[in-house]
Order: sequence, then structure tokens, then C-alpha cells
Amino acid sequence: MQQSVELQAKDIDVCRKSRLILHNVSFSVKPGTLTAIIGPNGAGKTTLMRALSGERPDRGQVLINGDELYAKPEYWLRRIGYVPVDNILHDHLTVHEALMYIGRLRLPHSSEEEIAARVDSLLTEFDFKPEDGRRNQMIHSLSSGERKRANVCSELIIDPPLLMLDEPTSNLDPDAERNLMHLLADYAHNNGQTILVITHTLNTIDVCDEVIFIENSQLKAAGSREDVLGSLEAEIGDVDTTASSFYRWAEVFEHYKTREDRLPCQEGKMLERPDTDSQSDLEIDQVPWGDQFRHLLSRYMKVRIGDRWSLIGTLVAGFSGIMFFILPGKTFVKPYDPAEISLALNQARQSIYLVALVVTLIGLITSYTEISKEYRIFKHERLKGLSPSAYFASKWVWLTAGVGIWAPIVLIAFIVMIYRQPLPGFPEPRFGEEVTLWGQIIRFQLVGLLTAKASWLILTTLVLACITSVTLGLCISALAGDSDRGYLYLSFVVVFIVLFSGLIQNQKLEQLVDTLSFASTGKWAYEGVAASIGIYCWQDSWRFDEYNSTGHLLSIWFALGAFTLTAASLAVIVLRLRDPWYGRAKNMLRLLSQEKKWVSLGLSLLLVCLSYAFFLRQGSFAYHTLNYWSRQEYGGTNAYVFANISQVENPSTPQRWNGELSQSWCGEQ
Repeated sequence: MQQSVELQAKDIDVCRKSRLILHNVSFSVKPGTLTAIIGPNGAGKTTLMRALSGERPDRGQVLINGDELYAKPEYWLRRIGYVPVDNILHDHLTVHEALMYIGRLRLPHSSEEEIAARVDSLLTEFDFKPEDGRRNQMIHSLSSGERKRANVCSELIIDPPLLMLDEPTSNLDPDAERNLMHLLADYAHNNGQTILVITHTLNTIDVCDEVIFIENSQLKAAGSREDVLGSLEAEIGDVDTTASSFYRWAEVFEHYKTREDRLPCQEGKMLERPDTDSQSDLEIDQVPWGDQFRHLLSRYMKVRIGDRWSLIGTLVAGFSGIMFFILPGKTFVKPYDPAEISLALNQARQSIYLVALVVTLIGLITSYTEISKEYRIFKHERLKGLSPSAYFASKWVWLTAGVGIWAPIVLIAFIVMIYRQPLPGFPEPRFGEEVTLWGQIIRFQLVGLLTAKASWLILTTLVLACITSVTLGLCISALAGDSDRGYLYLSFVVVFIVLFSGLIQNQKLEQLVDTLSFASTGKWAYEGVAASIGIYCWQDSWRFDEYNSTGHLLSIWFALGAFTLTAASLAVIVLRLRDPWYGRAKNMLRLLSQEKKWVSLGLSLLLVCLSYAFFLRQGSFAYHTLNYWSRQEYGGTNAYVFANISQVENPSTPQRWNGELSQSWCGEQ
């Protein structure tokens, strides 16, 4: 790795909300120096550092040894250490665990032993001695100063030739502050590293080799401490140059307070495009996708287990839905008395709607903050080469296993075992047989749950629906990013699902409801459970969403698969399009060119899911319509006639396959 670099900024402009936060900033930083970026609050110091470390400026160039940083940011950003003001380590990992995962994700050719040795050396240098119990403390339990030192260690793991730190001495006592600054100066002087530090502390400016003074979005002075201080005092005039250095700097800061008179952004001003030919031979060395996914999956599991209250909250969210169940007895099985069928059918629909809604909400509630709550960490790690798809997949796999699959299993077991609700196909107790309560639960509910066809069909539908909701929740979280709009997005989605899941009927808006309901995960869950239970056979209701053919149920599963794939793809695309070193249009073009295989595979799978869902649904609908009109010829509500391929003489092979898929199971009885 290159150990000595010269950093140059040329004519940097950064525009935010139609105002120039930085304007025409140019300077250079020599190799092996510790340079302080100072200035009053609001002057643009943090914006400048971000422009140098990944957030591409609106105009100007950032050069590293003469090469344009933003000509190949994927190469250079992985070689830049950057410690922002916010914590960039997971609160619910220990200090040692957090640094080990950073090493695994950023050092593709280092062994576990080499990474551990590097982490141990850095922790010792930054006052976390081998015998210090703080090494095994959670990040959130450390003081703010200790967290800052741990963050600095995380960026030094790769031994970057260029290190930038935003207020690393904030919340440190004077002694710790001076020790840290001297340690950074030693790194610069002894290792040849180029180090930039934003600081508001005047006590340690004397440790820095050079100073860059930013005032009201513009560079006011740059150079050695003495030269910068002298030039600023000369402009102020009438300054006591015999006073202490601290007092003189305080006078300078008092004079150059940030004003509100920012320059407006110039319309049509375009970013200068650097020459990329000189950097075409730079090879990007990164941890392979599979290794990233493995490390991220392991880290996410540790974070969730370490965050006990969040884990408990997830479990409570899952079980709280169960508490709302107040179901009539035997609500999922057809009553023997024909006079009770109409009421039972309404109760069954309402109960199915409730089950579908609860499963959908469980998936959404347990996932809709999983990206946004740590988006600052993702944003930082993305600068260092983190794959958005590996990051998303690590969370999706964990939540799919822990919520998407497990929650529906617990829900159905709770309904059957605790509420003692039988499902179609459950064994009936023999006449005169005396059975205790637990005997009934074990012999009939449990046996029926494991052996009845309806149980497995319902469970499969609910698992797919919950996985889809988990994926949608992660998509909401990705869309929210580092904003607090996740609650708003969730509210819209929940209201939409409640209104368009299938139970609420409005004849005036029937066409609109039918169209929009296809975007509701709750609709597919309702249809799947209703079809699995077979309430279509109970009464002459003829509702297609309750039609219980193999093809119809498969079409529901394919639709949920398409929904899941779409939500997952959208989440990854959103995360990728927010790369700050390119505009969104260029990010999209790069995504399409760099990930052609994955894009093609995703589109192919989506097309397969949608085409099969449509084909199977249409085939079943044809049989549904045939059943509807056929019954009119026989008269009477008891004269059901279901199309059955076995009654057709000499059907062709396609006809037989279509019939087996599309005919109602009622016709097999």
C-alpha cells in the first residue's frame, strides 16, 4: 500500500439548498504532516472533509498524488481513513468484536491471526491495554471519548496513507486530548501518513504542522500555524501579538464568526470531469461478495443478540398480534348444520383476514427500522467497499429465518394448540370416547396440525406472506435512509394493506380496489389461507379469491415471490443509487453495466414468477367461471357441479395438466 500521499483540493464548490456551503476552496496538504482544519461553527469544515472523503463536490477536483479521487472512487476511498463525528461502530458489539469485523471486511488477504494482532496493537496504542476490561465492553457502554478512540482504531486497521478525522478530541479531557493529538502527530511523522483533523480546540493547535482556516464557506488562510495566525491578525488589525497563543486564536475566532450572507449557487454550473485514462490500471482489491455476506451475517446476529431489548421487542411484536385473536369455535371448518353456513362463512372470512393481517404486520414491524437505524454505519462502510446487496442479504436471511418462517409457525401452533381451533382434515374423536383436555390437544390438535393437508398449505402461504412483508419492511427502511420518514412510510403501507387485503367490499370502488389490491401483501395472504381452508366449497358464494384449486394457490405463491423479489431489488437499488461520488443517473448506468448478470437474473426470475402467476390464475379463473354458469342449469342451491377433468373423455395431455391444476378441489370430494 502506498504510504505517502499529497492531497490537493482545487476550486472546490459545494452547493446545498441553493446556497454555496463551500466556494472556490483550494489548498494542498504535504505527506507526513498533521494538518488542522479550523474555523468558526458553520463555516463549512465538515462539508469540506466530506468532499475530500467521498461526497463528491459540485465543482472542482480532489487530487491524491496528482490522480483525481473521483475518477476512480472505488479504488481511492478504500485507502482513505475517515472518522466522522458520529459513531461508526455498532453499539451492541464489544470493542474487540467491532474492530475484528472491520478487519475482516476490509483486509481481503489477511488471516484471522494477522487481523487479531493488528487489532490488539491498535487497542494497546490507544490506551485499551490487553488486561483492560473495556476491550470486552459494548460500544454503547463506553464514554464518548473512549468511543472516539475506538472509531479511530477502526480506520487505522488498514493503515491508510491518508487519514481524516472530524473533531476527534470532542468530549475528551485536556490530558486525553493532548495525548491523542500527539499520537496522531507521531503517526504522521513516523509512518509518513497524511492526517487532517477538524478541531475546535485551541489548546492543541500547536501540535499540528499546518493549519487551514475556513471562514464563511471560503478558504481564508492556509500554511504553517505562525503564518496563518499572523495573516489573520494583520487583516483584523489592533491585536495584542504579545498575548498567549490561545488568546490570540480566540480573538481570531471571535472576529471571523459565520454570517448568513452565503453566495447563491450558480445555475448550470457543472462538475469538472477529470481525465480517467491515467487511472485505468488501478486495480480494486476488495473482500469477495461471499466473504462479505458471511461476515455481515455473523455480525448482524451478534448485534441482534447483544441488543436484548430490541430482540425482546421483536418477540413481543410477534406475540402481541396473537393476543388480538378472539375467534369463534371451529371457525375454520364447515359446520354440519346448513342453517349455520352463512354465518360461519362470514366468521371464517373475518378470521382469515385477521390472521393474514397479523402475519403481514409482524413482518413489517420487525424489519422497517433495520437499515435506517444504522444507516450512518452503512453509509460509512459503503465508502470502504461494502456491497449493498451483501449488506441487504445478511439482514434478509436473518429476519427471514427468525421472523418470516418462525412467526407463522408459532402463530398457527398457537391458534390450533391454545385456542384449539381445528382445521379442515383434522381427525374427529370417536363417538363415546372420553378424552382429557391435554389428550384432546395432543391427540387431535397436534396430530391434525402435522398431518392435515390444509395445515401445510396455510403455513406455506403465511410463511411466504411474512417473508414478503419482511422484505417490504427492509425496503421501507432503505427508502427512509438516515431520515425519520420510516414511520410515515410504514403508516401508508399499513393503511393500504388494511384497506386492500380483501375483506372490505365497496361496490362503487370495486374496480379500483381489485386493481390496487394486487399490490397488497395482505390480499395474497388472505387468498392463500381462504383457498387452503376451502371455504369456496361451503356455500354458493363463487368468490374467485377463495377458489381452491392447485393452480390458484400456486399463482398466489408465485405472486408473493414476485413481490419479494421486487421489494428486495428496489431496496438494493436505492442503497446503490445513494453512492455520493456519482449522480443518480450515472449510478444507475454503472449498476446496469457492472451487475449485468444479476440484473438479468433478477428480471428473468421476476418475469417467470409474474408469468406463471398470471397463467395459473387465468386457468383457474376459467374453471371458476365454468362452475358458476354450470350450476344455473341444474337449479337449486344444493346442486353443485364442479368441472372435473376425470369426467372428460379422452382429454389431451395439456388438457389433463390444465384440468388438474385449475379445477376446484371441491370437485374431488
